[in-house]
Amino acid sequence: MLSEATVALLTCFFLEPKEAFEKAVAERSHRELATAMSELLSLYANDRNSSALREWVVLKVAGCEHRPEKIGYNGCKGNVPYEVKPRNVRSGELKQKRLNGDGNFTDFTYERLEKYRSDGVRVLVAGFVDGRLVYILEVPFASLYRTLKKQLDEKFKGERPSGLFLRSANFSFRDYRDDEQVSCLFLRTDWRQYASWLTKEFQNYLARFERG
Repeated sequence: MLSEATVALLTCFFLEPKEAFEKAVAERSHRELATAMSELLSLYANDRNSSALREWVVLKVAGCEHRPEKIGYNGCKGNVPYEVKPRNVRSGELKQKRLNGDGNFTDFTYERLEKYRSDGVRVLVAGFVDGRLVYILEVPFASLYRTLKKQLDEKFKGERPSGLFLRSANFSFRDYRDDEQVSCLFLRTDWRQYASWLTKEFQNYLARFERG
């Protein structure tokens, strides 16, 4: 469990400019910084992958509880379960990747496909550039059902042998762009400064959520 001081620092890091975060750090006491470091290292060291903090901040901004050990999903809002699909690109990489509102489900099965649909799962599709949060889209799992099932069918032909999985079931914004139930929970006011790391087609999609 993270303390309120650590939560404030994390939120500032992901959402505010670098200068604002550095100012917030400078204003903290040595004890507060030591506590924050200890809590973050404990969280990161116990995670199986590097997306734990990105997942955490997406749930925080979306107003969800982070309770994966309780409900089997990344988080929840009331009785609604949420899965988080964060993507992070690094500006300094030679082979530059771009965000396109995509995500994936690992070790996927027909059973999980039907359970997610039955449970009414909502998917939080998020994009980061160098660790800075750019957008969060809330997507009904039903919007992804067809493309995920198609990938399962292509591999298993409708019947999955025991012990075998679809290692990565992928989706992009093209699978949900026509769904009017998709909502944008967060979009940086300066998101166009990150246009170099967004596909042109996805930029056009995000623009519909831009507030004047």
